[in-house]
Amino acid sequence: MKDVYIAYYKRTPFSRAKPDNPSKDVYNGVSMDVLLSKLIKDSLSTGINPEDIGDVITGCAIQAGENWTYGGRHQTLLSELPVSVPSMAIDRACSSSLNATAIGAMEIQTGNSDVVLAGGMEHMTHVPLYNDPYVKYNTELMEKPEYRKYDMDVTYHVGLTAEKLAAINNISREEMDKFSFESQKLTAHAIEEGFYNNEILPVKVTHDGSAKTINADQTPRPESTLEQMSQLKPAFIENGRVTAGNSPPLSSGASLLMLMSGEKIKEYGLKPLARVIDYAAAGVDPTIMGHGPVPATNKLLKKNKLSPDNIDYWEINEAFAVVALNAIKHLNLDRNRVNIHGGSIAIGHPLGATGARIAGTLARTLQEKKGNLGVATLCVGGGQGYSLLIEKV
Repeated sequence: MKDVYIAYYKRTPFSRAKPDNPSKDVYNGVSMDVLLSKLIKDSLSTGINPEDIGDVITGCAIQAGENWTYGGRHQTLLSELPVSVPSMAIDRACSSSLNATAIGAMEIQTGNSDVVLAGGMEHMTHVPLYNDPYVKYNTELMEKPEYRKYDMDVTYHVGLTAEKLAAINNISREEMDKFSFESQKLTAHAIEEGFYNNEILPVKVTHDGSAKTINADQTPRPESTLEQMSQLKPAFIENGRVTAGNSPPLSSGASLLMLMSGEKIKEYGLKPLARVIDYAAAGVDPTIMGHGPVPATNKLLKKNKLSPDNIDYWEINEAFAVVALNAIKHLNLDRNRVNIHGGSIAIGHPLGATGARIAGTLARTLQEKKGNLGVATLCVGGGQGYSLLIEKV
């Protein structure tokens, strides 16, 4: 099979989504397919011939309302790619853009494409996860006796799945708050050092009646203290462990990777960020969906005859603090090699965009720290995990 390389990675700044007060979101005046098209246009700065693009794959978790992409076609037309360039949109919930990356890698590995754009988007103000008239729960799964084993009242509510995961793994509120405080501080340090400058594409929007350039994430709270976090009320159940402080903020944003075969890398004289080695998915009990990264990663490592000790750096999506802590515990990881530039608790988690973000950030981390191997992994609503293994070039 052909080698696959990450030749480009950028994302928009992530905004703080406000479905109950849309005017507060700096992206209230723009749709995410428009912002994703800006990334597509920017990716052409690599100097490639757009005719060489074999596919454009967009991950999006809630493909309803404004997030409907017409088979991924909206963003290719908005970016004025040649009409001959095909596209698709996929949904594996929070891992959608990481899965898009894997599908793009498969196309290149099998010789069906030489260049693939893979990314994702989510506008969580305009198309919210909850109280959305276009998102319908399956009543048969909720009501029929044979499906009670899935406990859909919990499964459909990711906050309750996080509570259950924390309870059965004896992960305390204090551990979760400490991890979240560290996430805020690591993110703040990365911002101060300019780490994120090279992966964020500034975008111009109209907000509050005036034109603005957004060039930084709107979600980090560097002023947060551990004491403040400890005083927050549980978000989902009385006496619970999951709070707004140890969960990611609702966010809107887009991200994009350009994948390329070794032949095309040489033809264009590009210096890749990383090589994509392999990927794996796994299913878990949907009521503890946050456990998904563990079996997905174990499957990935086993296929490649590796152990967690062989991995230099990890990006584990902070869908909740408990998700990362659970993976650290079960995979026996060194916390100092996990999410070293912060994570979604500070940066935000626009569902369909996060997978490509953590893959791109991981590739840049391997370059910065001169690491060799990295794993990016996410939990997936409904009870799944998805993991990607990459290598520094």
